[in-house]
Amino acid sequence: MIVMHKTYQERVYLSSAGYRRIREVLGACRWLYNRSLEERRNIYRACGMGMSKFAQMKRLTRLRTKSQWWRDLSVQIARGVLVRVERAFQSFFRRVKAGEKPGYPRFRGSGRYRCIELAEVTPAMVKGNRICVKGLPSMRIRPSRKLPDGGQLKALRFVMRGRHLWADLVYREQVMPLPQNDLIVGIDLGVNQRMTLSSGEVVERRVVDRRRERRLQRAVSRCKRGSNGRRKAVAAFATEKRRNAIRNRSECHVITTDLVRQYGTVVMEDLKVRSMTAAGGVHKRGLNREILAQTWGMIRQQLAYKAEWAGRKLVEVNPAYTSRRCAACGVVNARAKIYRVFECSGCGHVADRDVNAARNIMARGAFAPVA
Repeated sequence: MIVMHKTYQERVYLSSAGYRRIREVLGACRWLYNRSLEERRNIYRACGMGMSKFAQMKRLTRLRTKSQWWRDLSVQIARGVLVRVERAFQSFFRRVKAGEKPGYPRFRGSGRYRCIELAEVTPAMVKGNRICVKGLPSMRIRPSRKLPDGGQLKALRFVMRGRHLWADLVYREQVMPLPQNDLIVGIDLGVNQRMTLSSGEVVERRVVDRRRERRLQRAVSRCKRGSNGRRKAVAAFATEKRRNAIRNRSECHVITTDLVRQYGTVVMEDLKVRSMTAAGGVHKRGLNREILAQTWGMIRQQLAYKAEWAGRKLVEVNPAYTSRRCAACGVVNARAKIYRVFECSGCGHVADRDVNAARNIMARGAFAPVA
């Protein structure tokens, strides 16, 4: 048995008054987040010292003694805001240490704070199809699958996605791994084809129909800023974006689940998508858009946790020369004269370029360490 943490995303059903209360709590959490961020910044400017999460929690206690509104709200919601501030600063210092672009934590404007996160949870918060948290309206969910025992609940957060509220419930579960499998497959990620397997199978590229999305975006541009019409147009545009994201995520789940069930070891390229799409200007804009549309990062993320659940192996290898090396004899060839066909100048091996690359990736992964 493998012990894992699984997240169940369920839509929350509320009345109009319930949504008003959620927006009120989100506004208060945004105020607390900005105030906590300002406190840390001011203390550092004045004393050259940081401020810990626990020091801010002591200040939160004094705030709760003075304000009945905060006392009526679960303390775990307010503490969850301070945990988010602490996490933002930890990520900032990690990026500074790694030499990356630091990205100092920013203040959250109106509409830019959409998550209510609880610092600690109890099993009593989820009862059947009801979620009860002090200070929040009683929330009803319709689980698409049976939720685990409430005693295994480890985290709970509420997120406004578009016009609807969603609950992310994190449970600690014991998962039975799949039977042992010695089959290995290499995956070549691409733009002409989303994925090409070393077995010769192909996953067609993702083509997004953005006609409705562009129409809604033009409607937003025509509206006057601050008007009710613009607010409704923005909500419709966000809903369409959300629908496209859900469709893509579902497609990725089908692809990755089939791979994990069929193969014991999955080998893929360790691609730096952010670097690949960081520059290029107008000359590379279309290619960057197509690379991002294939969502290679989501596929890699799903493969990582599904392989861990199933007791499989996910291996990432260096992609250098996989498209130019012959999978039959290992000779590195010049770039192919025919775009889609690989022809070896050494042994005369002829194959589809992506299939040849996928077989090279599989060969490298057979002796590479597990990711």
